[in-house]
Amino acid sequence: MRREVRPARDPTAPLFFLSYAHTDGPARNGPHSLVKKFFDDLSENVAEMAGSPAGADPGFMDRSMQSGTRWTPELLHAVGTCQVFVALLSARYLESMWCGMEWDAFSQRPVRVYRESASRHGTCIIPVLWAPPVRDWQWPEAVRQVQRFSPEGLRDTYITQYRKDGIFGLCQMGRRAPYQAVVFRLAQLVAEIYYTHRVEPRQFVPEQLRNIFEGERR
Repeated sequence: MRREVRPARDPTAPLFFLSYAHTDGPARNGPHSLVKKFFDDLSENVAEMAGSPAGADPGFMDRSMQSGTRWTPELLHAVGTCQVFVALLSARYLESMWCGMEWDAFSQRPVRVYRESASRHGTCIIPVLWAPPVRDWQWPEAVRQVQRFSPEGLRDTYITQYRKDGIFGLCQMGRRAPYQAVVFRLAQLVAEIYYTHRVEPRQFVPEQLRNIFEGERR
């Protein structure tokens, strides 16, 4: 992948922001633990392709579990400075007020495209299928307008399994090979967007944000 000339990276800004629906507890092998595994695996792959400051994660994942305490200074800084927004789509995600507000925050930031061939990723938002079923009619307008992630150049069986079962399903059923392949392709896309786009930083306060999903589902 050819690296594009772009401004120096802010060492305090995560390269990507992982937006996911929180669960009620950190049960072993439950959704939250699998999200953490996915985040760690994606971070490792992205770091190899795009780099990261020594000792720092290339991504940001909010690890708090209690609703109503999410808007920490760290979270607001991350959503206001990250360059790629990775959203883990599920029925729970689309019902989450917090996820709708995170999506709203990132989508408010202006995007500069460095290469015309990369314009299809102009929002710098990557919706990833986490858990089925998520049907088109369930998606808010904000989600329908963004191109969803679909891994390319993999075995047809891997792509079919991802589209049918999502990342969560691949983990739950022990499908290690397709899981690793899909995460690798996703990391490649994150790195590509990072090198071909710049999302302008912005400072947020919670009062500026709204649940962009509310009232938009068909």
